[in-house]
Amino acid sequence: MPQASPFVLMCRNQSIPIAQHLLNSTLESLQSTVISTTLPVLFSVIFSISIPLNCVSLWFLWRYSRPWTPTIVFCLNLTIADLAYTLILPFQIVYYLKGNVWLFGDAFCRIVTLLSYGNMHSSTLTMMSISIERYLGIVHPLSYKALRSTRTAVLICFIIWVLVLPPLIPLMHNNLTFCVKELSMITCFDILPRDMFRSLEHFISYFGALIFFFFLIPLLIMGFCYISIILTLLHSSSTQLRETKKQTVYLIIVLLLVITVCYMPHIIMSVTHFVLYFQKESFYMGYKLSFAIVGFNCCFDPLVYYFGSHNFRQNIREKLCRCVTVGLSENTPIFSEHDMQIAPIQHIPRV
Repeated sequence: MPQASPFVLMCRNQSIPIAQHLLNSTLESLQSTVISTTLPVLFSVIFSISIPLNCVSLWFLWRYSRPWTPTIVFCLNLTIADLAYTLILPFQIVYYLKGNVWLFGDAFCRIVTLLSYGNMHSSTLTMMSISIERYLGIVHPLSYKALRSTRTAVLICFIIWVLVLPPLIPLMHNNLTFCVKELSMITCFDILPRDMFRSLEHFISYFGALIFFFFLIPLLIMGFCYISIILTLLHSSSTQLRETKKQTVYLIIVLLLVITVCYMPHIIMSVTHFVLYFQKESFYMGYKLSFAIVGFNCCFDPLVYYFGSHNFRQNIREKLCRCVTVGLSENTPIFSEHDMQIAPIQHIPRV
């Protein structure tokens, strides 16, 4: 009986399962120099931009944005999710720089996976909630006013996490770290256990359902909301809400740009990956790169939601530079509940 290699003995001592019968395409993907060099760079850029922006945004929202409005609550939820995801990126960077060798244990690998998917899914649902809140405030400013309360927004954020976490339970109940003895690697979420899904169809159905419910449906709802908002603003008086129209359309354009840059590539790459995987082919490199690109939403979210308004951007500079004038109110919210409603011009608040 041949003696086990030191690497295999180490895996056995740490109770890490050894991957068996891997396809050649899987081994080639794990050895990809494109992934091992590109992903650390992407994650480093995301980390270096997201941490300061989201920390400043969280501090400003929590400290100076009282009383809270529904949009403020959604932005807080988004910022916390972004920070939680960004804080695990250094471990991902080490993983890929080490050549797909995970040094932090299976339990932490599951936490990293949970935060990665949790951030993606909660971000799209939170963006969808902001879109619906803006839609109700502009298209139906009086009909659903009672629903657009801070308490309702807090409840919606709770429901978002209730919807996001349970579908990830199958990932949490299985080993996500494996030893690849052919390559002397300890992978984290690059290889899934064969008994996790009963068949290939179940595997594709599971991940396909995640894409459908957490990406496609929110994007369709956001598209409907933004089109309705634009049409409502275009049909309002030309002398009414001129500045509000400009700011709203600008915000919508930036949001759609973020969706196009961050989320659409992942949707396209994921569908392509699963179709080819069903045909025993591999598109894993494209899938992994698109998965990393989604993380850039952590960089864009503060710019989209917090710095979209010129006045708000100016207020942040004044707060950070301690140049606040005596007459400036620190409790002015980013978007009040009435700042974008169709109203007579004498009642139009400034954006």
